[in-house]
Amino acid sequence: MESILMECATKFLEWTVAPVGQWLCYSFHYKSNIGSMKNQEKKLGLANKRLQNSVEAARCNGLQIEGDVKKWLEEAEDVKIENLVRNVLEREEEEAKMKWYSGACLMKLKRRHQLSRKAKKIEQEIGKLLQTKPSSERVGFRPAPQGIVIVGSMDYVASKSRESTVTRLMEALEDDEIHLIGVWGMAGVGKSRLVREVANQAKEKKLFDEVVIANVTQSPDCRRIQGEIADTLRLKFDEETEPGRASRLLERLSQERKKPGIPEENVDLEAIPLQGRLTGKKDEKMILVILDDIWEKLDLEAIGIPSRGCKVLLISRDRNVLVSKMDTQKDIQLGVLDDEDAWSLFEKMAGDCVKDPNLQSTATGVAKACAGLPLALVTVSKALKNKELFEWKDALQLLRRPAPKHLTEMLSTIYSSIELSFKHLKESHKEALDVFLLCSQLGYYIGKDDLLKYCYGLGLFHGINTIEEAKNRLYKILRILEDCCLLQPYKSRSLCMHDVVRDATKSIAEQDHNMFVVRADGGLKEWLDANAFKRCETIYARGGDIHELPNKMELPELRFFCLWGEDSPKQISDNFFEGVGKLKVLDLTQMHLSSLPSSLLLLENLQTLCLDQCVLGDIAIVGKLKNLVVLSLLKSNISQLPEEIGLLTCLRLLDLTDCFKLELIPPNVLSSLIALEVLYMRNSFVQWEAEGLNNASLAELKHLSHLITLEIKISNASNLPKDLLFEKLERYVISIGDEWDWSDEREEASRTLKLKLNTSFQSQVGIIKILNKTENLYLDDLKGVKSVLHELDWEGFQQLKHLHIQNNREIKYIMNLVMPFVVFPALETFLLKNMTSLEEIGHGQLPNLTSFGKLRVVKVEHCDKLKYFFSLSIARGLSQLEELEIRECSIMGSIVMKEEGEIEDEDTASLFPQLRLLRLKHLPKLKSFLSIQNSLVTDAGEIIMEGKPDFHMPILHEQVVFPNLKRLELFSIGLEDIQHNQNLATRSFCRIENMQSTPRFQNLLDLDVKGSNNIKYLLSFSSARFMEQLKHLRIRKCEVMEEILVTEDLRVVGETIPKEFFPRLEILKLKKLPMLKRFCEGSNIKFPSLKWLIIDNCPKLKTFISKPVSLDMMTSCREPKEMNVAESPHTAMQPLFNEEVSFPCLEWLTIFQVDDLKIIWGNQFAVDSFYKLQDITVYSCENLLNVFRSDMLERFQSLEKLRIRDCHSLQEVFEVQGMNVKESHVVTREDSKPIFSFQNLQRVFVVECSSLKSLFPASMATCLAQLEKLVIIDCMVLEEIVVGEETKQPIARFVFPRVTVLHLVVLPRLKWFYPGVHTSEWPMLKNMLVAFCPKVKIFASELSSFKDILGESQVEIPSKQPLFLVDDEVPFPSLEKLRIFCMADLKIIWHNQFTANSFCKREIIKDEFCENLIVHQETCGVTATQLKELHLLHLPKLKHIWNKDPQEISSFQNPHEVHAIGGENMTFDFEHDVVKEIGLTYQNSGVSPEERIIEIDS
Repeated sequence: MESILMECATKFLEWTVAPVGQWLCYSFHYKSNIGSMKNQEKKLGLANKRLQNSVEAARCNGLQIEGDVKKWLEEAEDVKIENLVRNVLEREEEEAKMKWYSGACLMKLKRRHQLSRKAKKIEQEIGKLLQTKPSSERVGFRPAPQGIVIVGSMDYVASKSRESTVTRLMEALEDDEIHLIGVWGMAGVGKSRLVREVANQAKEKKLFDEVVIANVTQSPDCRRIQGEIADTLRLKFDEETEPGRASRLLERLSQERKKPGIPEENVDLEAIPLQGRLTGKKDEKMILVILDDIWEKLDLEAIGIPSRGCKVLLISRDRNVLVSKMDTQKDIQLGVLDDEDAWSLFEKMAGDCVKDPNLQSTATGVAKACAGLPLALVTVSKALKNKELFEWKDALQLLRRPAPKHLTEMLSTIYSSIELSFKHLKESHKEALDVFLLCSQLGYYIGKDDLLKYCYGLGLFHGINTIEEAKNRLYKILRILEDCCLLQPYKSRSLCMHDVVRDATKSIAEQDHNMFVVRADGGLKEWLDANAFKRCETIYARGGDIHELPNKMELPELRFFCLWGEDSPKQISDNFFEGVGKLKVLDLTQMHLSSLPSSLLLLENLQTLCLDQCVLGDIAIVGKLKNLVVLSLLKSNISQLPEEIGLLTCLRLLDLTDCFKLELIPPNVLSSLIALEVLYMRNSFVQWEAEGLNNASLAELKHLSHLITLEIKISNASNLPKDLLFEKLERYVISIGDEWDWSDEREEASRTLKLKLNTSFQSQVGIIKILNKTENLYLDDLKGVKSVLHELDWEGFQQLKHLHIQNNREIKYIMNLVMPFVVFPALETFLLKNMTSLEEIGHGQLPNLTSFGKLRVVKVEHCDKLKYFFSLSIARGLSQLEELEIRECSIMGSIVMKEEGEIEDEDTASLFPQLRLLRLKHLPKLKSFLSIQNSLVTDAGEIIMEGKPDFHMPILHEQVVFPNLKRLELFSIGLEDIQHNQNLATRSFCRIENMQSTPRFQNLLDLDVKGSNNIKYLLSFSSARFMEQLKHLRIRKCEVMEEILVTEDLRVVGETIPKEFFPRLEILKLKKLPMLKRFCEGSNIKFPSLKWLIIDNCPKLKTFISKPVSLDMMTSCREPKEMNVAESPHTAMQPLFNEEVSFPCLEWLTIFQVDDLKIIWGNQFAVDSFYKLQDITVYSCENLLNVFRSDMLERFQSLEKLRIRDCHSLQEVFEVQGMNVKESHVVTREDSKPIFSFQNLQRVFVVECSSLKSLFPASMATCLAQLEKLVIIDCMVLEEIVVGEETKQPIARFVFPRVTVLHLVVLPRLKWFYPGVHTSEWPMLKNMLVAFCPKVKIFASELSSFKDILGESQVEIPSKQPLFLVDDEVPFPSLEKLRIFCMADLKIIWHNQFTANSFCKREIIKDEFCENLIVHQETCGVTATQLKELHLLHLPKLKHIWNKDPQEISSFQNPHEVHAIGGENMTFDFEHDVVKEIGLTYQNSGVSPEERIIEIDS
């Protein structure tokens, strides 16, 4: 009783005293709670400000802000917190003013309690926010760089005006029949940008592996176009001639893709486009070639672009060029934007200023004045951004100002728009205007190096003395011009100008600035006679039309003269330069100059002389141009540099790049150029001498005290003087040794060393001194170096961006010992290859996580002593790593290893947060990605993991999250010691713990697994469930894999199997998986986005999704799948696809070599499955009985292509049983449910199906309205193409309105097309081939003749029924090519008389090896006016081509070829003037039938 009372008292106190105490506590701590809240608010403000500063700094550096940082800042700036604090403080002030008086005490106490409680709550909320504040040290990341081939544009805005164009263009790109596409529209309409955007989309959809773009321009340069295409394809030319280069390109671009084992002579290549696209060899890629800015007919083959084998997209302003001259198969017009889309683009470019009510109406008028032209919209909007109202009104007036009479209204709008930007530039930046005007004269491509030579020679920059200063100023100006959209970036050292901008600017330059561009259109012949040229200051002339130059130029104001000869011989007279005394820049490119004119000496003001790409003879006269500061001989054919060049003591830049034949530079010439700042000798002179007796020596470089830029190759390191120092160089590309190739494009990172030394590295003092400021370092076969960091740069390579080490037998470590400072802080790419002694990357721990902090790309190959690549301490610092590729490392056991002594202070799942690509290939000892267990290492260096191994891919295990991984490739991963025979319960137990793991692979798009021969299962659902973005899944050559995805773990933890797998998966490819039994277990599983499904060489696959077994059955010792199959009621006829799986978007289905497959579809389906299927290919399925069941034909309303090959058990393609025909064009079942009639089927190919007796049911054959190609080959028991059915009325008429190709080959039992009375019509048939069909006696007959025979016959179907029964009118009106080979019983081809127009289009007739053929045609009503070839070979019994006189009713106009061999009894009725000579050969020619049929569709 006492205990009960005590318990009651305790409860009473808890319910009464405790709440009162808590209430009073808030009151007693009133001041401290208010104070704490104020302090927390101050802390939050400071933290917010500090993080905001870091964010602004990151944005200034071009970084993108991390998502968690953005979220925290939003929460920290939440208005609610600020208002709550303000409210508490205001009420606190009010409370302080309240006086204590009787009756108010309780009220004041209550208010204090409320304020104190709110303050405490706010303090706690702010505290939580401060605890989750991200670090200020790393708030952003650098986005992945874009490719240089397709440059995206911020100016492109998806719009309704473009939707239909984009759709039509994408459809054309997807259409296998279209190979040449044209896009046309006026200048500035956005053709190039739209095409590039669509090309990006096509590449993302995997329509193409490569997209290459080349600009043709008004003056096409074949070599340049070839070079642009080759650069993208990474193809290097060895050939010098254009035809030779074209041949290489043609071979590269036209690699045909076909299924191995299918002879090209037996099947049209179009029969297998999917196989070519998806299963081609690695070097056989789908390529899209885009040729931009085409003005005239272009010979594609002369460039090296095939008519087939790749897809070509042409862009031009002129539709006539595309349609009439280039014969495009599809041309698409691009118009201007409508008003709504034009305003959207204008508003985006101009910014928020156009929302100002005072400005909006004027801005709308300006946008309308741009007339929907994207270029005008972008240019004008950016020029007026953030300008005042009066500037907008003035711009509107300028846009509406009348244009020159010879321009159209639209061109006037464009030019006035460009003029507006030009005017703005003129007012804001005079030097930028001068550079822009010069750029407008230089064509589409503008090399930055050429521009520097010109600008420096012209003296465009005020207050500039050195080349270095001029370069800095130029690059600043180019950035201004890019920001104004007047120039566009091209490659790293090139720019381009839009054609409309260029044309408009050239017009302005000609009118107002005396600058002229002379085109190769005939205007050059009188170019110096016009008075306008007397005042010109700049002339740029390019084109092969310059056949003759004047004797002398009288251009007293000329300062810049550029003449491109384009390799055509031109004679320059000695007096040519007499009248151009003010000339400062002279560029003669692609000229043949045996000597230079003597009048060149009169050019006392000449600063820049460019003789690029010239064939040069004696140029000694150049040495007398004392004021010359720039001399360029780039890519010129010169073998010896004249000694007189040494007299150019003012020379600051000498460019000898790509002078391959330069072998002699006299001693002391280079050392005499005392003012030289820049020396380019890449791919040039290499005959350096040690002493410099007969040729230049490297010691001469010591005398060039102003030299800051050097590009040079030194073949022999022993020629390097020990006292030659390079410390003063600010930019350099120095290659030592014979290993390295020069890239075609100069490296943007300008400090490059490529070293292959045949001496000890320590002896190269000059090289060692510049290592610490090198940005690109390539090391090959270094001697005497075992640790890169410790022995080469003790300071830690603070500026190094790219490190490539290869072919080294001594280096053991990249880093040795614990480094006391940050190492490799700027390194972006790290490549290791053939490092046979490399044991560790870092021997010792790094000091902090900022080492390797910018590393983006890592590639490792053939490092056979490397047990792992990263230690955990290094891996933690790789926050920016985007690409990781490791291959051919024979003992590597893991990628990341936690070494002994390392502190595991972080969650290892957060490693590599920015990794986009992970590629692991041929790592036979790999056990896991991350090893954090204690590992045993054998004497051989192999890693043996302790603990329980998993049963599937180690990289896919729950070790690392990889939140941004896009592509994962796992090829030939060994997993030798992993045991796969663990029982099911053990496996399930291992996965229970993983079901609540952190999401992994949530951004993975592409998973490719190949050659991993010891894994039975690829994914557990705990891994797969997070792969919601996966689009492509490829699994190949996994010898023991039985199942792709296992789901037993769901049932173990009580979860249900999801209804959707991989919601965005588009392509699934399963190839060479000999033990694969199923994809997974489940019920009603949907693949909602899958479009392409390829199952290739999976002989054990019986069903794609099998029904799940119970948990009790799972614990059995038997394999679950084997049990499922054994106990399934449909074991004997188990379908590949049953009701458990749904493919609502599937378009392509390919099934190769699935030996156990008997039926593809079951008798039940998911409701929405297979309705979009367009293409079905079935190859080498030995036990397949039929393709389509009679009760599911309605599913295939979208089917367009059907290919079946090598299915020897196939008895029916379309199951006939259960079908009934009640109307001639409506196919129904016996239960009267409608069956689809295949109304969209276009192509049917059936090859090597030895059990197939017929192809189409008669009811279906009447509905093939879209059929275009029908090819049947090598079906040994096929008796008829269309099988009869038990119907109330016989089918009397078959019409195939669109069939153009019909091939029937090797059908030994074929008798007729359809048994019984009928007719067939082929109005569009052009190409017919019938061969090796020995049962056919009559090829074709008209219906009336056959009815006569039928009336006389005592049997239902007479033995003399012809192959084709045709109407009495015109049976084959479009037939052009007829070939009949090896028809043993054929006696008559054309039975009875046809009308005169029956064969009027025939061009080729070939009848060969028909031993019993007597009459080609019994009677002739044929007018074969188009016949070009007639082949009658090995027809021993043929007596007549016609058995009646054809002269009155036939006419053959000039057949090109008539061949007759082996026809002893043959007589010809051709007129003598038509066929003058026919050679008859009666003996055997030795040609076999098989040799004659060399292709199906020749």
